[in-house]
Amino acid sequence: MKDGAEVIAKPLAQIINLSIATRKFPKDCKTAKVKPLYKKGSRTEPQNYRPISLLPVISKIFEKIIHKQTQTFLNTNKLLFEYQSGFRENYSTDTCLSHLNNTFLSGFDKGKSTGLVSIDLQKAFDCLDYQFVFKKMKFPGFQSSVIDWFDSYLKDRSFFISLGKTYSDPGLLGCGVPQGSILGPLLFLIYVNDIPQAIKKCNIRLYADDTCIFHTHKDLKEIENALNEDFSNLCEWFVTNKLSIHLGEDKTKCILFSKKKTDEQLNICNKSAKIKQHKTIDYLGCILDNNLTGEHMVLKVLNKVNNKLKFLYRQSEHLNPQLRRMLCNALLQPHFDYACTSWYPLIKKCYKQKLQVAQNKCIRFCLGLPNRAHIGNYEFKKINCLPVEKRVKQCFAVGAFKYWKDI
Repeated sequence: MKDGAEVIAKPLAQIINLSIATRKFPKDCKTAKVKPLYKKGSRTEPQNYRPISLLPVISKIFEKIIHKQTQTFLNTNKLLFEYQSGFRENYSTDTCLSHLNNTFLSGFDKGKSTGLVSIDLQKAFDCLDYQFVFKKMKFPGFQSSVIDWFDSYLKDRSFFISLGKTYSDPGLLGCGVPQGSILGPLLFLIYVNDIPQAIKKCNIRLYADDTCIFHTHKDLKEIENALNEDFSNLCEWFVTNKLSIHLGEDKTKCILFSKKKTDEQLNICNKSAKIKQHKTIDYLGCILDNNLTGEHMVLKVLNKVNNKLKFLYRQSEHLNPQLRRMLCNALLQPHFDYACTSWYPLIKKCYKQKLQVAQNKCIRFCLGLPNRAHIGNYEFKKINCLPVEKRVKQCFAVGAFKYWKDI
């Protein structure tokens, strides 16, 4: 008697091969179920809900296979932009932020300042024009048969809204990549892959649709001119490619990184829209301040950890030691770890001590110790945990290992 998985896998493989051979994506896999997920604010306002798209499981299997082949082709031929860090193996927000911080600090060492514009796009994944996608796939050398398959994959898609037991009438998806899909992010990377060609003077870094341009120089006027020129070039590129920059509500921001304390202002604008300068910006979930002290990021971490720890203490009577440790690993430790290699080495000793105090509170919660109980080597070994500073060094070591392994 054949194994059940083998019985299912063989016909499925035949269907996938047939789909590739005929350049057709199954029509039954093109319908998405959309559920609104509440984010924040008033529950009566539609914009306070995030639409979550649920796709058929069979569709995910198709996409996984095609994604692997497409990704291999792009990586083998080194076709993706070197500083695109989103949705790529061996790239992450950590690598992007570490690289940016290192660039800014190198400028500080030479007595230079760095101006940066962080650009926010409006519903970027939902606005992709299909004809532009197919044109951009021709340049890297995708065969017409591959483009035809993606044409069938993207077009004639439908969706319906599910709210409780109520369902809306189906609607057609005229543009954009399917939400919740595996191929969607990769198609977006291909779509924006030529964006660096619009830049003449500045450097550009990408994390999917999170874009920033920056210029390092001793002369503030030179920084301002370079940023203005390339920001205008980017605005033209976005208009040409049917993408829209979010200029309102402080979404697109600028900042001047300088070792010296200065009140100098960058005058960055595009036509009638002026970009507001900030002393701190939140980029990829990490708060960058204009003198790179890391102070604001520490305060963010402490706030998150303390709030969640208070919640866990309120539920502590229902939690055994094993579950407490598991919850700390899942809910609290990520805040200490996130991008720590980029911001932790920059902070003052007093802030390092505050982080250690916060971690000690977590350990007391895990072990069920009193509020003022001493935390030493025994307690760290008991729960197999490293102090904050040593944990950061471990993250450095892991990052260096991955880098050398990759090259």
